Amino acid sequence: MKRILMACMALATLSGCIESLIVDGPITISSPEPSGAITKVSLSEEQQACVRAGNAFAFNTLAQLYKEAPGSMVFSPLSLQYALAMTVNGASGQTAGEITKVLGYGEDLTALNEYCNILLRELPAVDPDVALKLTDALLVHKKYPLQKAFSKVMNDTYYAPVEYINPSSPKEIVDRINEWARQNTNGFIYPLLKQDDITPDFAAAIMNALYFKARWSGGDHNPMFREELTIKNQPFYLDGGGQTKVDMMPAARNFPYAKRDGYRVAAIPYSNGKYSMYILLPDESGKEGLSKLMNKLPGEKWEDITASLTKDTEVILRLPKFESESRFELPRTMKALGMRRAFDDKSAEFDLMFDVPEEQFYISNIIQKARINVAEWGTEAAAVTVVIIEKDGSAGPGQHEEVHFYADHPFVYVIAEQTSGAILFEGVFTGR
Repeated sequence: MKRILMACMALATLSGCIESLIVDGPITISSPEPSGAITKVSLSEEQQACVRAGNAFAFNTLAQLYKEAPGSMVFSPLSLQYALAMTVNGASGQTAGEITKVLGYGEDLTALNEYCNILLRELPAVDPDVALKLTDALLVHKKYPLQKAFSKVMNDTYYAPVEYINPSSPKEIVDRINEWARQNTNGFIYPLLKQDDITPDFAAAIMNALYFKARWSGGDHNPMFREELTIKNQPFYLDGGGQTKVDMMPAARNFPYAKRDGYRVAAIPYSNGKYSMYILLPDESGKEGLSKLMNKLPGEKWEDITASLTKDTEVILRLPKFESESRFELPRTMKALGMRRAFDDKSAEFDLMFDVPEEQFYISNIIQKARINVAEWGTEAAAVTVVIIEKDGSAGPGQHEEVHFYADHPFVYVIAEQTSGAILFEGVFTGR
């Protein structure tokens, strides 16, 4: 897969290109390039347990985010997992324990790092017709050098270059991170940070970018959806009553399908079938179906959902065209899930990260921005997650049956890779 390296692309706005010129020598990009296509992601039993834990974390986090702010959203649990996995390598004691518990992984950091390394190398190689890139990096204040052991893990396992900076102002940090986000998402995420996201007590930013772009399976010879068949201004029934209008993309195929308790699932494949978008559609339309599904989601297991899918059902599908963008500041969400000490400026234990024993460091913020565009040709999605570290003192079905699957009321969607089972993106579409 070709590197997604951009300066000022033809599709970028003129103002965006001019603004990017203020960054002199952007942060180094370093991520593994597939040497060739593979048939599946090779995971041990222990690493498969990591996938299950990561997917449980995905459902728990989505439910918590929806609880905090009900509405349409898009989120990447995988991007957040990578940012936190890198961060926990610099933590110890209760701080490290809470992070790994929230993620659902065991306390064996070596095993966690090996798992993350495999996904970094193999997810982009499992389907050569899907553009997928996972990239990591660290931006560190020159006053706070990293410990050698921590830097080695970042470099050897996460392919994350460490750049030291002696900024003249917080704006310089914001501009560098924003440009890195732009380059690693093909311009899809830009800008990421605002000027007030960085304070003078900045110590480090631990960053992950995830970019995904894929056509629906079928290609040009047998396209999944045809633009000329899209049905304009169709009713979309809102939870709690009322309706709005959306453009519906129709298709009829033997999609993987399952009838679950209170909702149905249809899987729409991309490219060669290794990646799919899964639509979780509540049975209730125009009532409170989405709210009930979101309450149920933390108790659901992704592997049970995918195992229940059958391919011998002809599904008459209608899927809305939609685009969604979300920006999350995640400390409250992570605290609600049990990760608290890392945000405590007096007791957070990041003593394995910086080679400055006299200073106290903590997570001041975790920010993710994600965006998705679903259309007749396929899907483009990206997310960038930044963990901001500061020093103390700063602020902080029946066989062969035919079913109608009309996604004409609020639903949950998931983009996942089939051979590993890993969830990359998830979200909610409410019609608004």
